[in-house]
Amino acid sequence: MDLKQAEAVIERHENGDIVFEQEYIDALEVVKEHFSKQSLYWKAEALSARTALKYSQMYSRTNLQDWRKTLRQ
Repeated sequence: MDLKQAEAVIERHENGDIVFEQEYIDALEVVKEHFSKQSLYWKAEALSARTALKYSQMYSRTNLQDWRKTLRQ
């Protein structure tokens, strides 16, 4: 079952339509797995963004220090 099918099953269940219990449980598992993957993806993106920011700040400070040394000479 893919995400679209799972969403359809959950929507049918919420609308009061008859849905097999196991089908509903499987749909919930698919949605849970999807959001777990999305969460891991966004955590990795945030980590890489923080790392990039850290290195850019370090580079900026180093450049600023080099620039100040050049001015002093």
